[in-house]
Amino acid sequence: MRKLLFGLCAGFVTLLLCGAQAFAAGYGIYEWSARGNALGGTLIARADDPSAVAYNPAGITQLPGVNVMGGVTAIAPNATVRTNGRGEDGKGANSIWGIPHAYYTHQLSDSAWFGFGAFSRVGLGTEYIDDEKWGGRYNCTYAGLKSVSFNPNLAFKVTDALSVAAGVEIITMEFAYDKAANLNASGSLPPSSDPAFYDVKTKTRATGWAPGWNLGLHYKPLDWLAFGATYRSQIDLTVEGKTHFSANPGAAAVIGGSAPLQSMFGHRTNTKGTEPIPAATTFGVMVKPIDRLSIEVDAVHTDWSSYSHLTFEYDNALGERTSEKNWSDAWRYQVGAEYRLLDWLDLRAGYIFDESPINPDYADYAVPANDRQMLTTGVGMRFDEWTVDLSYGYLWMKNRDIKARPAEGVLDSTIEGGHSHLIGLSVGYSF
Repeated sequence: MRKLLFGLCAGFVTLLLCGAQAFAAGYGIYEWSARGNALGGTLIARADDPSAVAYNPAGITQLPGVNVMGGVTAIAPNATVRTNGRGEDGKGANSIWGIPHAYYTHQLSDSAWFGFGAFSRVGLGTEYIDDEKWGGRYNCTYAGLKSVSFNPNLAFKVTDALSVAAGVEIITMEFAYDKAANLNASGSLPPSSDPAFYDVKTKTRATGWAPGWNLGLHYKPLDWLAFGATYRSQIDLTVEGKTHFSANPGAAAVIGGSAPLQSMFGHRTNTKGTEPIPAATTFGVMVKPIDRLSIEVDAVHTDWSSYSHLTFEYDNALGERTSEKNWSDAWRYQVGAEYRLLDWLDLRAGYIFDESPINPDYADYAVPANDRQMLTTGVGMRFDEWTVDLSYGYLWMKNRDIKARPAEGVLDSTIEGGHSHLIGLSVGYSF
């Protein structure tokens, strides 16, 4: 049984190394376990299973012995960008992204615990079909942000009611961005029936890693009352890689006759940029109005104002290119209820309201998002030392109007119909 369990955990870690992508407010990810998903993320004050390593590591002092958990959340996001007659609409690809998680906790003594987690704190998956026809291709045709946080923690019981934790977070990231450049933007070249005839496709792929840190606090003065708080530091992560250029027939002919264009688009080039992982502070309170029912309310503050701009440096004539973002700090509010229907079966439900940090004056097609809401539900089952958690969530997003910024390839347009289905599974074992 132990060999089977460790094999499953190894498989989950392998998936984690492949990264994760998601559909989120900004590019934050909060789907760290199926139980957490079902409860709307409200495991800050509860923090009483191995996924507490991600939600609030101070809570692992509630876990005796050795415990492991692994799982995955599948996310199927979609949205449409209406270009209001200024080119074909941008239709989201019907893709499914996987966000795995894995946790280990170990009681070292009566007062000390070790916990390790591998999960994704940020991610993004935006993909448009018919990328040679849609009107916003000069801003974005694909944006992908894959990350994994490796997070060891030490937690200590200060008193029977109060626990604290501190940890180191190592984030690895893969960055991808595709768009097109129009060499006939001025309209001076002979017209073509193919709207992408003079396009140059650019594909950027880059990777990097950086360290950060986190703190946690858990206070449970009574069996029916608990408080939790966490802080995760900002991480400025630099990625390095390559940008590849692929010219369509008309663009290839123009580039072939122009030395300046050859120096920009003739060959692939080295690329470097910095992506901020914003600091986040979370507060939670849990009450048990009756013995079998717990209710938790949380608030998450994310310092999205750290994302003021995105700059990439190219080792060719393109030089340094900066996109202004000027995002704002944002709050996420979440509430979750758990009811123990039977000794082996829990019923769960949650609700989330997530503010968008995106400045409307700088909205683009890489992050087609706005304020969002989510309803969640799920069940938890216990079989001796095993636990199995299942979750489902439905997310919907407020429409957003975007003002044209021709220099950035942004049109007068509307993002509408943003929604996502989320299905989660976690399996745990206590030694």
